Amino acid sequence: MKVSQRETNIGEIFSKFIEFYIEPLVIFETERYEILYINEKAKDFLGNAASFSDIFRQEEYFNFVKLIRNCYSIEEKRVITFDKKNGKKGILLFNLYPIACGDHRVVIFTFKDITKKIKEKEEKRKKNAQLIFQDKLKSIDLVTSSISHEINNICNFMVNNLKITFQAWNDVFQLIREYEEENGEFIIGGIQSSEIASIIPKLMVSLIDGINRISDTIDDFKKYIREGLKSGFSLIDVNETVRRVVNILNHHIFLYTENFNVRLQESLPKIRGNIQKLEQVIINLLTNALQSLSERCKGIYISTGIEDERVYIEIKDEGVGIPSNIMPYIFEPFFSTKYATGGSGLGLYLSKAIIEEFGGEIIIDSGENKGTIIKVYLPYESENGKF
Repeated sequence: MKVSQRETNIGEIFSKFIEFYIEPLVIFETERYEILYINEKAKDFLGNAASFSDIFRQEEYFNFVKLIRNCYSIEEKRVITFDKKNGKKGILLFNLYPIACGDHRVVIFTFKDITKKIKEKEEKRKKNAQLIFQDKLKSIDLVTSSISHEINNICNFMVNNLKITFQAWNDVFQLIREYEEENGEFIIGGIQSSEIASIIPKLMVSLIDGINRISDTIDDFKKYIREGLKSGFSLIDVNETVRRVVNILNHHIFLYTENFNVRLQESLPKIRGNIQKLEQVIINLLTNALQSLSERCKGIYISTGIEDERVYIEIKDEGVGIPSNIMPYIFEPFFSTKYATGGSGLGLYLSKAIIEEFGGEIIIDSGENKGTIIKVYLPYESENGKF
């Protein structure tokens, strides 16, 4: 290769290259983790931050420093979270290129903020998932309507038969009374004849209540499915939504606790949102609370009310609580302590996203072996249509 006779300063060319490099670039001295060079784009990214320790979470920063010091081969396409200027979390995609110069070794760190790109992909994924979900709901609605029709027919048939049975019982009861007056007290079906007048009617009423409950549960499930088919926002009665979720999860609740408490403040103002999404949030949070209980005697307490000019839903449990070292990660996607039992790590992440979409927030107060209190705050709509 022919070298130009014109003296060329390679160092100056390299300096110009890294200065105008299209991405933020930093050169680290590995032994002391010292910044030897930082280009303008990297300076602009850091802004008022003195170093990367100000924008990286402590544990991630320590891992990052360790990675720099132990970098002997090219590391491509790694990600790390950082704190943005607006206080929200961002994501960096970075590459590391180690270069040995005699006894010295440096690492070139190039990176770019992919938060917006990830968010756009996530939004696209959510939209696609929503379309698939809507399609599935339509199919489920068709099946549910058919099943509901059959179950309601059976329920009506049972209620009508019980009404006839109850009328017949009045006649049978008179015969029992006459026999008892002539022959004294006796036992029928394991019940004393003197007590049968109060017990049998109660049994029949409980049967009718059970049948009505089956019908109500089916109707609630149908409503849950059909509300999910509506993509737009509407006015929501929070108390009615909580009651419907409790009804849907009734069997699940019974499996986990015998101490379940609901206290709803009446006449709450309505909120604006998607009712199916709100139900999804309550189901997620209530299911987590139930699964945290170590014994059936431990309690769950659900309440609603108004605080700081917002409607709130509070779910308090007497479960195992959340360890302090896990608390910072609970809202991150795919973070779960229950993978072995089928957890996806998306429940709290999606719940937080939904509530923020409604203009609200979720606050969690928990400690290991101290139980957990989750409060969902939602802006409400006043009578004149304004928040």
